[in-house]
Amino acid sequence: MKKMFIVLGALLVVGLMMPRQTMAQAQQDSVALDLDKILEIALSDNPDIQVADRTIEIQKYAKKETITGLFPKVDLSAQGVKNLKVATMVMNMGGQTITVHMGQPYNYSATAQAALPLFAPQLWKSVSLSEEQVKLAVEQARESKINTIASVKNAYYSLLLARESYEALMAGYKTAERNVEDTKKSFEQGLVSEYDKLTADVQLAGIKPNLLAAQNGIKLAEMQLKVLMGVDVNEPLRFTGRLEDFEEGLFADLMNLKADTDLSDNSAIRQLDYNARILRLSEKINKLGYLPTLAIAISGGYTAMPQEFNPFKATYFGSSTLALSFSWTIFDSLQKYMKTKQNRLTLENLEQQRENALRQLELSVAASLNSIETAAEQVVSNKENVYAAERAFMISEKRYEVGSGTQLERNSSESNLLQARLQYVQSIYDFLSNRATLEKTLGKVVMD
Repeated sequence: MKKMFIVLGALLVVGLMMPRQTMAQAQQDSVALDLDKILEIALSDNPDIQVADRTIEIQKYAKKETITGLFPKVDLSAQGVKNLKVATMVMNMGGQTITVHMGQPYNYSATAQAALPLFAPQLWKSVSLSEEQVKLAVEQARESKINTIASVKNAYYSLLLARESYEALMAGYKTAERNVEDTKKSFEQGLVSEYDKLTADVQLAGIKPNLLAAQNGIKLAEMQLKVLMGVDVNEPLRFTGRLEDFEEGLFADLMNLKADTDLSDNSAIRQLDYNARILRLSEKINKLGYLPTLAIAISGGYTAMPQEFNPFKATYFGSSTLALSFSWTIFDSLQKYMKTKQNRLTLENLEQQRENALRQLELSVAASLNSIETAAEQVVSNKENVYAAERAFMISEKRYEVGSGTQLERNSSESNLLQARLQYVQSIYDFLSNRATLEKTLGKVVMD
């Protein structure tokens, strides 16, 4: 067992010393970021937000594409034909057979046509549909922003929790290490039993794996936060802040959250509403297909049928037309009727999904508020517990020094102090994490 302690101690020393050797250089080269700056970078560089912003632009261009259907459409075409063999027609003229060759060896033509819809109800209503699709894309982008803020906050709080847990474990480790030295000296002088010495060794060895795990957890939390920010995991960034910094405003935040639990800004509900409006517009567009359409078109062109190949020496003859076209589908085999039925059933599904989603969200809000309130109470209780544990540990130290206390008593008070510190930072983390989740559910974009 003694060899195992030596090996664990060596590994821990190597693991703890290596980061410290590079810490000064890292601090010089790294950029310090608080939560506000982290969120600012994430909202700018996060891939999900960038994709959502581009989706908005796509839908805006789609709307413009629909609007262009209301403007004239102009087509220009040109054609050159080489008749390998012209058509021949035989006619009987007064009992005499006449053979006529139709056409010339070459045929050139150029045509321009412009068309404008005069009455196109479906096209007009499609512009409104495109506008709703743009609004839906904007809401989806807002959802990406809300989700990113919540994820970044939770990752940041997790990083602070890992750091402060590591600090608490390190404080406990240093105290346990000092206890081992004191117990060893007392044992050599015959003042304590071998049991006390082994107990101190076991306590020290029990903290070491947790320290190494906490240190690894800090690295993973930093990498996760960088990924959510949209930066390279090897970027030299230094994240500042402590969980205790958020303690002062906890109860004010709790009162504000309890006063405003309206779900009208929830992105999932709003997207369902936009989809319902899109379906209603689609149904109107489908019904407008029963109406006729009216369009006007003007066309003109030149044609030439020369004997020679050169089109520039040919003689061209012009022509032009003005056309008014009327189109009305009298019977479409009930296609529009079936489409209307589909839209109505889909709309009923959306309405039912909205009701169910709203009930689930209300339950989620109630659960989050309950967790936040519990965490706030635990913060107060655990903070008092830390003060009491620190006082108890100081008393046990003094009692042990004057010989009226035992090693077991001191170890127990030390373990209680470590647990109290960990529970204190954990309760602050629970409050902040549940608050971020509630803000996401309510659809609030809150920058700390």
